[in-house]
Amino acid sequence: MFEAFTNRFVPVSKESARIYRAKIGVFQGWVSVFLNGFLFIIKMAIGLMVGAISVIADAIHTLSDVISSSLVIWGFRQAEKPADVEHPYGHGRAEYIATLIIATLLCVAGIEFIEVAIDRIRHPEVVKAKWWMIVVLAITIVLKEITARYAEFLSSKIASGTLHADAWHHRTDAISSLLVVVAMIASTYGYPAVDGWAGLAVSLFLIYTGFEIARDAIDDLIGKPPTMEEVESIRQIVLGVDGVLGAHDITIHSYGHDKFVSVHVEIDASETTAVAHDISEEVETRIEKAMGVEPTVHMDPVHPKNPMVQDITVYLDKAWSKDDRITDIHDIRVVNTENHHLILFGINVKAGLSQNQIVECSQSLEDDLKRKFDGFEINIKVSPLHRY
Repeated sequence: MFEAFTNRFVPVSKESARIYRAKIGVFQGWVSVFLNGFLFIIKMAIGLMVGAISVIADAIHTLSDVISSSLVIWGFRQAEKPADVEHPYGHGRAEYIATLIIATLLCVAGIEFIEVAIDRIRHPEVVKAKWWMIVVLAITIVLKEITARYAEFLSSKIASGTLHADAWHHRTDAISSLLVVVAMIASTYGYPAVDGWAGLAVSLFLIYTGFEIARDAIDDLIGKPPTMEEVESIRQIVLGVDGVLGAHDITIHSYGHDKFVSVHVEIDASETTAVAHDISEEVETRIEKAMGVEPTVHMDPVHPKNPMVQDITVYLDKAWSKDDRITDIHDIRVVNTENHHLILFGINVKAGLSQNQIVECSQSLEDDLKRKFDGFEINIKVSPLHRY
C-alpha cells in the first residue's frame, strides 16, 4: 500500500539517485506538515475547551512535528544541491543538521512542560471531557501511527536517518496522545491528578526521544567507523581483481546519501607502472559498480617473494592473527642492508580502542618481533578503522 501511494505521487524516474531521494524526503515532509497542522488544531481546540494540560502539551508536541517536518523538507532540499566550490563534497550532511534540530525541539518542548505538569500534579483540576473528544483523540493516535509507519517505510526505502528520526517523532506523538486519552478517561471517573502525571510522562518521553535522536545525528556529523560488514565487502571486491595481493586502510567518508571510499591496494613491486594503473582502474570500476560510490585507490608495492617477508608473514599470522585488537596486518616490507636492518608494516586496530590500548598493542607486537627477529628495528604504522 505504501509503495503504491508513494509511486503515485513520486514515480520512479531515470533521474539520479540523489534527486529521487530528495524528492521522497520532501514529499514525506509535506505529508507530515499538512497532517500535523490539521491534528494540532483539533488537539489544541479540545485542550482549551476542557482545560487539560496533558492535551495542550500533546497539541504543542504535534505542532513541533510541523516544525520538524518543515526541517525535513529543508534538509532534503539542501542535500539535493550538487557540489560547489564551497562544498566540494555536496550538501548531504544538511540532513544530519535537520535531524539534530528536530531532536533539540523535542527536548525543549519536553523541558517546557515538565514544570507545568508538576504544577498540575500538585494542584489537580477536574477535566470534564466529553466522550466524543476522547474518540477524536483516539482517532488521531491511529493517524499518527500510520504516518510514523509510512515515514519508517520511506526511511528504509532511501536509507535516511532524517526520516527515521521523523518517524519516531510521529510515534512519540502517538504514544503521548495515548497517555492523554488515558488521563482524560481517568479524570472522567474522578482521578484528575492523572492529567498531570500523563503530562509529565509525555514531557520525559519527549526529552528521552530527543536525546536518542540527537546522539545519532551527532555521531553522523562527527563520524562513525564503518561496520565490519562494509569493510569486508569492499575488501572482497578488491581481492577479486587479478593482480591484487591485499587490501587495507579502507575508509568510508559519508555525506548523507553520498559516500566516498578510499582503499590501499597491495600489488607485486615487480609489476610495471602500466599494469599497476590497469589494476587501479579495475578496482575503482568494480567498487563504483557494486556500491555506487566514488573510490580513491592507493597502490602499495610489496615483495611477496622475499624469503624474509614470507617468514614474517607466516609468524604474524600464527602469533597475532587471533588478537581481537588487530583487524588487519598488511604492507610488510624489509630493509636489510649493511647499515639498515628494518621491518616495516601496517596494522588496522579495532575501532573504539583508547590511545593507551593502541600504544600497548603496538608495543607488545614490536617487542615480540624484536625477540623473534633479533637485530632488526621494527616500524609499525597503526591505523584505527574510521568513517568520516
